[in-house]
Amino acid sequence: MKIVVLSGKGGTGKTSVAASFAASLSENHKILLVDADVDCPNEHLIFEGKEKGKKDVYASKLAIVKKEIPYEKCEGICQFDAIKPVNGKAVVDVRACEGCGACTIACPDAFELKDIKSGEMIIYQGKKFNLVSGKLLPGEKNSGKVVHEIRKKADEIEEEESIDVVLIDSAAGIGCPVIASVMGCNYAIAVVEPTPASISSVKRALEVVKHFAIPYAVVINKVGISEENEDIIRKELGENIIGEIPYDKELPKLLASKIPPIKGKGKSADALRKISGNIEKIISEFRNSCAQP
Repeated sequence: MKIVVLSGKGGTGKTSVAASFAASLSENHKILLVDADVDCPNEHLIFEGKEKGKKDVYASKLAIVKKEIPYEKCEGICQFDAIKPVNGKAVVDVRACEGCGACTIACPDAFELKDIKSGEMIIYQGKKFNLVSGKLLPGEKNSGKVVHEIRKKADEIEEEESIDVVLIDSAAGIGCPVIASVMGCNYAIAVVEPTPASISSVKRALEVVKHFAIPYAVVINKVGISEENEDIIRKELGENIIGEIPYDKELPKLLASKIPPIKGKGKSADALRKISGNIEKIISEFRNSCAQP
């Protein structure tokens, strides 16, 4: 079963919640954790492990000059203004090039596209489960393609090692990396905090989930900071809420100590354990539905 954890915006506590679910579910299932937040991966900071494998990801292209030509012959062909004149010759401004290939069509003898490294995929071997993590290089683009590559690797591991649950920590927002995280999943868990920005953004993220016809649940995090916004969430998303986590100042301290919040003490940890129990029921129902003829 593939479960994706998403949020719509950053800072809601999505990674903390996903890490807690990973720690809890690994007690009863063979799991694989996937950190698909390639712009800001953090799961490897919580779950330290031995680096098991590493692979460069080439998800972008860059135009290069293979034969010098006068600039006047290709002037104006690049909509991104990446073809520049230097001493009368055409050169490529790598900072502006989007790798669209227009120059290779207009002047095939002068330009060609080459693959460039966009990021890395790293596999960590942990004590209880492995982690597949992606990292986009600074200044690079195509994070969605990087997520696609780590998802492909996760699918391979799932089949090779007979994984029970693949848990995917998605990027925030609704862009390409989120779409790449959500596609092919069996269930989605949306984490929302009681703020107007989080409420509006999580609803947009859930539209992506609905587009792929994926069943979902909602977890309210940081309960206690705004009763008004909490009531709005309950009113608009109430039938899908499977748990509420109280605001807890101790959580950042636990994360700084590399301890998933569910392993802590107090109301927040209790709430996370209760939600994890609800996820166990979801997994059981999914298995039963797959077993039916």
